[in-house]
Amino acid sequence: MLGLDRITPGLRQILWLVLLGWLFQWFGPLLVAGEWLADVPQAVLKGHIWRLLTYPLAGDLTPGTLLTALFFLPFASSVERSLGTIRFRRLFWGSTLVAGIVLQLVNLMTPAPALTGLLVPTLAVGTAFCLLNWRETIYLMLIIPVKVPIALAFGLAGVLLSPMALWPVLYSPALLATLMIKHNWLMQMEAFSKPASGRRRSRLGHDYKGPKVTPIRPNFRAPEVSEAEARVDQILDKLRHEGMASLTADEKEVLDSHSKRLRHGDERM
Repeated sequence: MLGLDRITPGLRQILWLVLLGWLFQWFGPLLVAGEWLADVPQAVLKGHIWRLLTYPLAGDLTPGTLLTALFFLPFASSVERSLGTIRFRRLFWGSTLVAGIVLQLVNLMTPAPALTGLLVPTLAVGTAFCLLNWRETIYLMLIIPVKVPIALAFGLAGVLLSPMALWPVLYSPALLATLMIKHNWLMQMEAFSKPASGRRRSRLGHDYKGPKVTPIRPNFRAPEVSEAEARVDQILDKLRHEGMASLTADEKEVLDSHSKRLRHGDERM
């Protein structure tokens, strides 16, 4: 579990809002709280525009919502530490808004169910986490080691278990996260990076770590290896398979030189 001191500022703000939404749902049955927060297409078209952003705060406190929150917390904290608070908030609320708008378009063709809970932003931050940690291994259910590309494929395939009308709605946050991470879409725009003149920005308005406009492009290619490094790897492979007696004088000299560099803390070739 995440310690309170380790929860990032943007995530802390979202958790408070979700908690208030649950309390509103629990203690206000006469107000039909969940109905007033959920993204109901028919209600949005009647003027309830706020529902496009409040549906992550709606929903009953059920095992399903708790499980979604359990998946959301570590992904969101890691993504915010990588992107900074400002860009993390853009990702969270941007994916929420885009999915809400797509739901309205879907409803024009076929009646669509309401959206509630953290599923949409979880898909967004989960996709962002995978793109930022493409070569890592994560543990499903805390015990099953899975490579990130495989976990991402399973997550996106799991969307197929939802009602067909929601497929474009639930795939839209993953698409938005891909555009924002791989192509810096909405990340580098000055209009979204500077505070309004004369307005004091709160601590939550600053990046948690790192500059606001650092390009974020995950490297999917294997790191380049210099000729000298490739030569050392070739010699080590020969040593491993054929023994020290198989090395020539030049090869021994290369290994000796490489060993001296490592002892002096210089790994450059």
